[in-house]
Amino acid sequence: MSKKDVNRHKFFLTGGEWENKDDYFFSVDTPLQHDSAASLIESPIPGINHLSSVIFVSSSNNGIILMVFPYDLINLWNPAIRELIKIPSSIPKMKKSDRKRFLAIYGLGYVSSIDDYKIVRVGEKDNSNGHFETDLFSMRDNSWKLIGKFPSYNFFREGDIVSIDGIIYMIVMTDLSENVNESTILSFCLEKEQFEEVLFPDRILRFQNPILHVLEDNLCLTRMHDLASRDFEVWHMKKDGSMSTTWSKILTIPSMYYGRCLRRMKLMKINEYIIFLRYKGDFKVYNTNGERSKIVEVPEIDSLFYYINWIVPYVESLFSPKQRHIRHFKKMDVSISEKKRNVILKE
Repeated sequence: MSKKDVNRHKFFLTGGEWENKDDYFFSVDTPLQHDSAASLIESPIPGINHLSSVIFVSSSNNGIILMVFPYDLINLWNPAIRELIKIPSSIPKMKKSDRKRFLAIYGLGYVSSIDDYKIVRVGEKDNSNGHFETDLFSMRDNSWKLIGKFPSYNFFREGDIVSIDGIIYMIVMTDLSENVNESTILSFCLEKEQFEEVLFPDRILRFQNPILHVLEDNLCLTRMHDLASRDFEVWHMKKDGSMSTTWSKILTIPSMYYGRCLRRMKLMKINEYIIFLRYKGDFKVYNTNGERSKIVEVPEIDSLFYYINWIVPYVESLFSPKQRHIRHFKKMDVSISEKKRNVILKE
């Protein structure tokens, strides 16, 4: 991977201070081939921070970030070029005094066969009678449609959702009242509009704090191995030509558990190194043999954030979220030159 490509890999963070409930947005460069620094990004919606914090953040390819604010305010945003498009809500409009907050998760993905971006929403609605419904939005058609009831799982984890090749992955759990201590990986195909269970080599237990990631365009799961050793595992899933899946454990790191940090940590792989960004604001860099290469601190994060709500890896591009069809765009060089990046940051 060239240095130019590495410069395009970033982490998007949202968080704030203890006395100030506003959310701040930061873009953080990844380490290794250049200095890691955090840059404050102006809110895409003036005044939105004073209304409420971001409740959901996800990302897709082409540098687009999905941001959801309370009351189902959905936005697609490219922070590199500062372009945003608002997505209509799947919930019927109500008077401000009648609006409610509903528990929901969202996923953004691209379906190459029909050249369409889609957003899936799984959650409650005013008329859902206590169960979760699945709705799908098409950028091409600019409309939502109801897919049906969510499969018979009774709880999902808000932050555990990633998108790869038109498939949304999430971690779900069975009824908490039954004290069942297991989690399941569920996939939703945006093209076929179907859910499927993703098999894992062994049981995924709740105390292991499993988190989904995208690693080299493949699904990745991190978890704590057990409470005694607190070893931290990185699992990697690959598909063969017949679409069969194979899981392999590619990394085990001793004593990676530091309280709540595993809930606010993301990883990416550059060359033969795996990079972890933790909630405390530092990078841990490991080679694939599990040997720690370095720790890179980002002082701006530690000094400005009392808490971090979301950490999302993304790749800078010039793709506009207002552009509904991207086939011809993919033939262009979507990377941002250093000169262009500096112009954007000075605006």
